[in-house]
Amino acid sequence: MAARMSRRERKALKTRKLIIDSARELFEDHPYEEVNMDEISGQADLSKATLYNYFPSKEAIYLEVGIQFFREIGVRQKKTIVAERSGLDQIGKLSEDILRISFEHPLIHQIMRHFLVMNSQAEISAEEALKKLESGQQVDDPCCAEYLREVRIFESIWREAIERGFKDGSIHHELNPDQLTHFLFMIISGIFDRINLERIPLKRVGLSEEELIRVTVDLIRKDLAND
Repeated sequence: MAARMSRRERKALKTRKLIIDSARELFEDHPYEEVNMDEISGQADLSKATLYNYFPSKEAIYLEVGIQFFREIGVRQKKTIVAERSGLDQIGKLSEDILRISFEHPLIHQIMRHFLVMNSQAEISAEEALKKLESGQQVDDPCCAEYLREVRIFESIWREAIERGFKDGSIHHELNPDQLTHFLFMIISGIFDRINLERIPLKRVGLSEEELIRVTVDLIRKDLAND
């Protein structure tokens, strides 16, 4: 049985959530570069000193917003695939769901893009930092490693569906489950980025979000099934 949190711990958890929720509202409406710690503290109605007691930087808060997104979506995606019989059907539902969420919350992809750029330029990669954390070593700035850990937990939902598809025969592909999981995320992220760049041309030719979702899911299903 888990130990009950003290009043101080509950207050700290509540304050942390307030900071994350306040920052998320700002980042939903403004680019990362246009938001600063003063604005986040003002939105949360907390002092800047209190903000720094919980997070070392704006970037750490930004990535924490991304972590919360992945946790929320993970719960939703697990519920989404419960009734699906085959691995291919599960991947179809997961793809449809993540595309809908992406249209509702483009901030998810903005944070992911920020993380990928930052990680490619870091002296110590998030992968290396995560290995250190998991082996019990300390890391100077663990925010990237913690974000990566949450991404991998989220990816495991898709990997399990792919593995199921290989076992039940609904998925046939030359890539292994790990490779295929990563490849699917690349496809979906790439399509969503392109959609954001071509909203006006897409509107001109009459392609709606619903049609784009349907066509994308159909293409993914055909590729995985080798139809």
